[in-house]
Amino acid sequence: MLSLIEVTCPHCGVQGQILLPPLGAIIVGPCPECGGMVAIYCGRALPLDRATMESGTVEARRGHLMEVLGAYLRDRVDRLFAEEPEGSAEGERPGADGFLLEDIEEELEAGDAAGLTPLGAMPSVPISNEEVDSFRNVDLKLLDNAAYFRAVFK
Repeated sequence: MLSLIEVTCPHCGVQGQILLPPLGAIIVGPCPECGGMVAIYCGRALPLDRATMESGTVEARRGHLMEVLGAYLRDRVDRLFAEEPEGSAEGERPGADGFLLEDIEEELEAGDAAGLTPLGAMPSVPISNEEVDSFRNVDLKLLDNAAYFRAVFK
């Protein structure tokens, strides 16, 4: 069984599903609806500047991607180690590890909404021969079909 996650284009707001990428992977490409460039990282779609990513120098593209990913990571780290997070109860402080229960619950809810399954909860049943045959004979042949792509990722 293939694991899919829901992503939303930060440019046009269209929602779609993609195969769950490997942990820590960065996927860069255009939105199939609006053509805006996005980076998919940790299940989030981050907006990229199309002109920079398509015609910029390697160093400009690298710098832009680092800037976008850095801003995303800075925001996540700031939320984890905030002295008094927005909307928190008076006197509520992070634990010794810097995490608030609300932050952890929010991440779990986001993972559930995106259909993410923690690695420890993954089914231990191997992919069956029927699933491999179905993928090889159906999905693989339709991979370059634009209508099929839009039906699955829209």
